[in-house]
Amino acid sequence: FPYPLTPLTILLLYSAILNFAISIMFKLRFGCTMLLKDPTSGSIPLLSYLIWSPFHIPTILYTFIHTEMGVRHGVGYADEVMDGLWVGGRYAHKIDKKQNPPSSWSVTVDLTSEFPELSISSTDLYINSPVWDGTPPSISEIDRCAQAISSGWRGSKFRKDADGVGFQGVGDVMVHCAHGRGRSCLIACAGIVKSGRADTWEEGFEIVKKGRSVCKLNKGMRKALEEWQKKYMV
Repeated sequence: FPYPLTPLTILLLYSAILNFAISIMFKLRFGCTMLLKDPTSGSIPLLSYLIWSPFHIPTILYTFIHTEMGVRHGVGYADEVMDGLWVGGRYAHKIDKKQNPPSSWSVTVDLTSEFPELSISSTDLYINSPVWDGTPPSISEIDRCAQAISSGWRGSKFRKDADGVGFQGVGDVMVHCAHGRGRSCLIACAGIVKSGRADTWEEGFEIVKKGRSVCKLNKGMRKALEEWQKKYMV
């Protein structure tokens, strides 16, 4: 080995190998469960932070700095894109009270695998569909999240689920990822269509984009929404 294997060298080598491996997982869209996030409570155990610290530390720092810089330039922690539907990032729980957020959420849909849920104590139904940043969930997961949004969102049309059980939206819904720009936008689009407020995901995207201008969908996300719409909304 060309360099002495000091503790610092070993740490740097481990960090490089780990982040390279995770970058491959990003591309192949698998492996995010390695972070050990609990899908029920949204918590991440200390073990995860210890084992995967070379990934967690820069991710936490970058997201915090990126979010605060965005806030300084007018990007909210979360925005109400339609009456009762909010889209935001990892710090969505810090919504400015001037925006009149509800004291609790009917549904919270969390698309992160890398962050613990910070609104778990103020939500009636918590849905975690963990995916890497920039990657879409499977179309079955998109539909699961969209169904949850539709069932909890106040003013939703009275519909029936797969078992023939009727439901009516009852409150405000929060959809968030790390930055409130991609993953959360995708699911919000699907939720808008599922609840009967738009006919296509493209219409849903225009609504979300108008309410939160930084939202965007990459090629993979658009393809996932197309496939979801063809299978679940025919």
